[in-house]
Amino acid sequence: MRSVCFILLSALLFSLSACEPSHQQQKQASAANDEEKDIIPLSAEKADGVEGWLNNSTILYTASNPTKTELFAYRIFTGKSKKLYQTDGQIVDVQINAREQMILLQITHSQKTAVVLLNAEGETLYEKDYETYELEAAWNQYDPYQIMVTEFSENWDFHTYQVNAKKDESFLSPIQVPFIHWTSKNTFDYVKEERDEKTGPLYTFNTASKTEQKLEENVLFFDSFHQMSFTVKSASGGKGTYQFETPHTKSPVTVKWPLQTKYTSLAPMEYDYDEAGGLFYTFKQSGDAYKLAAVNVASGETKDLVSLREMEPIQISPNGKYALYGFHFEQIILLKSHKTKQLIIDQKEME
Repeated sequence: MRSVCFILLSALLFSLSACEPSHQQQKQASAANDEEKDIIPLSAEKADGVEGWLNNSTILYTASNPTKTELFAYRIFTGKSKKLYQTDGQIVDVQINAREQMILLQITHSQKTAVVLLNAEGETLYEKDYETYELEAAWNQYDPYQIMVTEFSENWDFHTYQVNAKKDESFLSPIQVPFIHWTSKNTFDYVKEERDEKTGPLYTFNTASKTEQKLEENVLFFDSFHQMSFTVKSASGGKGTYQFETPHTKSPVTVKWPLQTKYTSLAPMEYDYDEAGGLFYTFKQSGDAYKLAAVNVASGETKDLVSLREMEPIQISPNGKYALYGFHFEQIILLKSHKTKQLIIDQKEME
């Protein structure tokens, strides 16, 4: 009887172990298929350029003619478009909060610039016109109804206003700096850069307590994403010292990385952040080409991904699987397979 039980148990274990790899292979195949889905490109005759990710399968793009500019949502795996917004002005900037499914537009018309806040269906939540030579809008990713708006005159004098779009309120900010970066619902950081200096001290300001605090000296560059911020300090040999901070790291993670010269000053290479994977994507020069690399902001570990002829802007999808690439985001990189596909193509190529 014992031997019969042993034989039956052995047969059961064998059948279970034989099934497990099959399920595993199915999962791997499913993941691979998800990564390698066919992307249906846009016609260059229809799209001026891609503006960014609304979600993992939907991008926004603009299309214009002499009388109007339109904003569309486009599903890259089905080829279906939906018009969200239309204006007789020119859309000059599009920011997307994929987490909250909201969109912030800057529209120029009649020597004015309008700031327009939309939901994912294209409904207008807030709109305000500014008579300004140039405008900068810093959008709070933690509270998308909070916007810091800076008006510039022709000689680059400026005034900065804090806007509460939900309450339709706007007032002069107690901190008059042109470029700020929100680090929480109630705090933003900024570099106080003198006109003739390349670096400056980094400060933080709390909008609830109205208090300012100095954080660091000699900062070349600062930026923030949701739950991650980084500073850059100049180092020798054309490199900068990057310090990444997240709520999960006890102390900043430091990485030395090449810088580029931009507008006569040193600046980071083009970059974006994948919050889902905790990866900072950026470039480094490699001979006549550029390598796209990923930096783990928790460990500092870096990994080269793909070689590209040019360093151009990138934007990572919310799930970290894809990267829009190009000055008009006309290409898309599959980050797992490292393949690059065209997202906007000429009509002749589509036929």
